[in-house]
Amino acid sequence: MSSPAYASDEPKSFTAAWIATVALIVAFVLGLVFFPPLYEAPTAEASSSVLFIGRFHPILLHLPVGALGLLCLIELLCVTRRGEAQYGAAALLTLFVGSAGAVLAVLAGIMLSREGGYVGGNFTLHQSMGILGTAGVLVALVVRILAMGRHSNELLQAYRALYFLSFGVMGLGAHFGGNMSHGSKFLTEHAPEPIKSQMTSVEKWMLAFVEKPKPEKVEDPAPVPPKVVETTSTPTPPAPTSPPTTAPAASGDKLVFEHVILPIFEAKCNKCHGEEKQKGELRLDTFEWTMKGGENSGDKNIVPGKPADSATYQSIISAEDADEHMPPEGKEQLTKEEVALIKWWIEQGASNTQKAAAATIPAELKAAVDTIVKG
Repeated sequence: MSSPAYASDEPKSFTAAWIATVALIVAFVLGLVFFPPLYEAPTAEASSSVLFIGRFHPILLHLPVGALGLLCLIELLCVTRRGEAQYGAAALLTLFVGSAGAVLAVLAGIMLSREGGYVGGNFTLHQSMGILGTAGVLVALVVRILAMGRHSNELLQAYRALYFLSFGVMGLGAHFGGNMSHGSKFLTEHAPEPIKSQMTSVEKWMLAFVEKPKPEKVEDPAPVPPKVVETTSTPTPPAPTSPPTTAPAASGDKLVFEHVILPIFEAKCNKCHGEEKQKGELRLDTFEWTMKGGENSGDKNIVPGKPADSATYQSIISAEDADEHMPPEGKEQLTKEEVALIKWWIEQGASNTQKAAAATIPAELKAAVDTIVKG
């Protein structure tokens, strides 16, 4: 008499499932070989085709999330032998679709990272846990096919343990990806205090394994006054020097905002605040949009003459792990020279017509200005 779970206890062949699974695993491994994960800034510029595929990552990641989330419910129905007999095939199909989606999302994400600007602990955990979780789901797919072919309840239990563990790892990785896009407080901001404190503690504990310790700030020692050497000879007057705080600016008809400040925004800010994407309804790709501000800053986005009242500047100089910091943690940050240039521009009146050749740019920033203008 056959068991209630299966029409026959004879081993079954899942040839088509095996072929598709092996092909999927090979594609995943080859993808990682040709596009190994990067955890530092890329040293070479990626091709347009790689970046084109990479930018599908935010779209592709929703497929495995939906399919594998649905599978959790299906597996609850498959816990009994009768449930497995009725819904096992549906579970296998859903698992394969979710696995394929995870492979595509991971490979596209690695390609997207070739764009540059993805560094830091959140990115490291997001990428690592995405790869590890996908590998675990692929192994779980193999174990499920084996279990179904052999009618083995023990293998099915092992599969479910591996699957739920792998899906949990993927979920944690997705959380750190959300931190990159929305800030580290996005998920916990409105959580009840006991839950918030636990989540924050676990998150910091995990980040501590991958983040480099930040160097402590060392204050410059106080300058030592030069010793006065008495002499009977007539002192030689020092050669005249130019004022130490200013230097001639770049020549030509270059404008300070268009050719110095705007390139900084374009390089570090406008992936999220440009023509194609306006996070917080803020655009920094033109002078008019910059002065208009976003939903939270309004006409206080840039206050001429007052960096301390200018929302964009305050976001730039805020602590890197602060929710309002711009660019977000994990993105390429502004250099100290770029920050100083934006502050200087605001102090000078945040003009759209000021010419670089006529501006009194601080001497210590002239090299940065020349680099930006020539670049």
